[in-house]
Amino acid sequence: MSILDTDVGQRWNRGRQRLGLPESATPLLDQLHLPFVESLQQWHQHKSAPVVVGLQGCQGAGKSTLCELVVPLARDLFDLKVAIVALDDVYLPLHQRQQLAQQSHPLWITRGVPGTHDTELACEIIGALADPAGASATIPHFDKGIDDRLPTTRSSRVTGPYDVVIFEGWCTGLGACTEFDWETPINDLERAEDPDMVWRKRIRDQLAGPYQQLFGRFDQLAILKVPSWETVSLWRGQQEARLRADRGHDASRSMDAAALRRFLDHYERLTRWTIETLPAVADFVADIAEDRSILSIQTNPQTPGWNL
Repeated sequence: MSILDTDVGQRWNRGRQRLGLPESATPLLDQLHLPFVESLQQWHQHKSAPVVVGLQGCQGAGKSTLCELVVPLARDLFDLKVAIVALDDVYLPLHQRQQLAQQSHPLWITRGVPGTHDTELACEIIGALADPAGASATIPHFDKGIDDRLPTTRSSRVTGPYDVVIFEGWCTGLGACTEFDWETPINDLERAEDPDMVWRKRIRDQLAGPYQQLFGRFDQLAILKVPSWETVSLWRGQQEARLRADRGHDASRSMDAAALRRFLDHYERLTRWTIETLPAVADFVADIAEDRSILSIQTNPQTPGWNL
């Protein structure tokens, strides 16, 4: 009997429908979600304590969808209490990025790259949720529509301990990358708007410092591996097209091709490096095809970067 025919499978299926995923997404249950939950259970058993899992996936890879459907699935199958924290939750407020843009470089107004998050707050949240003694944490909410954090009255207050804390983000787990070439511009944005490498130097320093302290909190690393940077650009373009179609005349916040290209240029360098470097050091790798189907799942229990 298929798990879809069980109560657990039916609850997962209702979750899929609630998220607006088509019926063609149903194979994700067997191909991705069940293997991932089984890995969470194995990691938790191995550590015999709250386990912190970094989840990396480029824009459009399906991190948020996976997390939404995995939390109830892990509870139903293994009685695991799972918390989700997103890199997006700890974006710096707009006024702080405005100050950076004025004092350091205009490109800091755009959120996303290392240097635009509150990594200390992220570490505090992870520490509280994974504290075996049970501690509380306040998780802010960031509204991308207004490009700013919502008031503190809209924050979430959560109390641990959790069996598993998943921290998800587009560059989660990336190494310091100090061995790579930062000087040569990789696209038009870097070439025209950061010719003296002021913006890139701070990204490099932030990635090598505060972000490695944050990523060092992880016990395990899981990645949703996309085929290429070009695939990320394609998926993001499709997302913007859907936004324009859905909003019609009220599509002022969607981006045309030129604006999208410039936006993605902020992410290109590090996104390429995540695709190049993370599969070799991750404990769980889901290889995703351009049509978003799952090509394979690889588990690497003895990876050099993230083994317990």
